[in-house]
Amino acid sequence: MPARYGKKLRVKLREVEKKSKKKYKCPSCSRTAIKRESNGVWVCSKCDTKYASGAFEFKG
Repeated sequence: MPARYGKKLRVKLREVEKKSKKKYKCPSCSRTAIKRESNGVWVCSKCDTKYASGAFEFKG
């Protein structure tokens, strides 16, 4: 990969992508099963509950 756009931006992007792909704990069924469906929409794969939260990180 050629050196482009600066290291700080690449590091920040890596952190944001890591948070958005992480599974979070569901407030209703208390299992670690919440995944990001789209921008600001999070879904629990166990109880199928949808949440509106942060764009890249679940804050529930």
